[in-house]
Amino acid sequence: MPNAALPIVLNILVAGMFTASFLMIAQLNPDFRRVRWLALSYAVGMFTPLAELVLPLAADPTAFMILSYGSFLLALVLVGPALSIFYKKEPWWRAAGLVVVVGFVARLAIWGGRRDDLIYEFIYQTPFAIAAAVCAATVIHHGRRTALDVTLAIIFSVIAGHFLLKPFAASYLGSGLTAGDYLSSRYAMLSQSATGALLIAVGLTLLINVLQTVVSQNRDAAFRDSLTGLPNRRSLHQEFEAKKKRWRDEHPLALAIVDIDHFKTVNDQWGHDAGDRTIQAVSRALEGARPRNGFVSRVGGEEFVVLLPACHPTVAAVCCESLRLAIEAADCGLGRPVTGSIGWTMVTEAEDLNDALRRADRGLYRAKLAGRNRVEAEPISLVRDTRPGLRVVPLQTLHMNEADRGRDL
Repeated sequence: MPNAALPIVLNILVAGMFTASFLMIAQLNPDFRRVRWLALSYAVGMFTPLAELVLPLAADPTAFMILSYGSFLLALVLVGPALSIFYKKEPWWRAAGLVVVVGFVARLAIWGGRRDDLIYEFIYQTPFAIAAAVCAATVIHHGRRTALDVTLAIIFSVIAGHFLLKPFAASYLGSGLTAGDYLSSRYAMLSQSATGALLIAVGLTLLINVLQTVVSQNRDAAFRDSLTGLPNRRSLHQEFEAKKKRWRDEHPLALAIVDIDHFKTVNDQWGHDAGDRTIQAVSRALEGARPRNGFVSRVGGEEFVVLLPACHPTVAAVCCESLRLAIEAADCGLGRPVTGSIGWTMVTEAEDLNDALRRADRGLYRAKLAGRNRVEAEPISLVRDTRPGLRVVPLQTLHMNEADRGRDL
């Protein structure tokens, strides 16, 4: 059994596993179909060890020599565009094509040359080094500068350097007088093991990077409204609790509920697509008009909640009026302005989100009753029971229940 046969077989299996892994991720996550390009690069790369394994048995090794060199070069070159597509950037197709052309011209130039010659080996390995360097540059320019991206760029740089060192190893150890003798050479054992280990490191880092991105996007989707991209109710709860932990008496928190006026009429007269566009336009208006430290979320239907931290009541009133004007100025594509009603309240340190929402909702109810397209504040009125063990309770909750009234008057 040739010295390099075992690492070559292992390289085939590893390339197949990475191909299957990326294809499985693409199949299970429709938003990540783009990772099929990574699967393609590993699938193409599988032909190199397969060709080298069969090459000694072939009567005419020429076709397998071309396949071995070409498939490995194409696979390595494909990783660059695959990374750009994964990062949602425009691939450097011209650079990729240029590396392929240079590689095949270089291989043609040394065809029939003496193996183990240092110049021969340099010309043979340099296109691979360039391809790996382009991959490193792609990660640096198109990546997100995360720790995984930095690691990936470093590994590709190491791979580029390792291709430039391989000619010295081939010249010193000997790569076989012919292509058929390659598998039995000491150099083949070293080359296949080292290159295989580095490509496994790349594959694992890529796989972790992809999986982390999938998990992160799915987590974001769980906390984002799909129509507007705004944080949803779950995210609102988290943000409210986070701001409560940073509570300071000198930096109180205000909460506002925003409701689009006559939204049912929009759906009935213009259709649900127009209703969706209206919600999207209003969400953009609210995002654009909120204070820098404000937080806008869509909590359902035509209703939004805005958190206004570090906000004095007078400032909160001005912010809510700005939100109302922003809605009125929004272009919803209906040929007429859309308005919104807003109810807001200050938040006490001891209460939870539901308490604050119920109180702000009463302000919204009054805004609707007063004719809509207006802002109404709901003050914090407390009744304190002096008996031990009882907490402060909002007065309005003692006599008013949300179920006692309708939503959209």
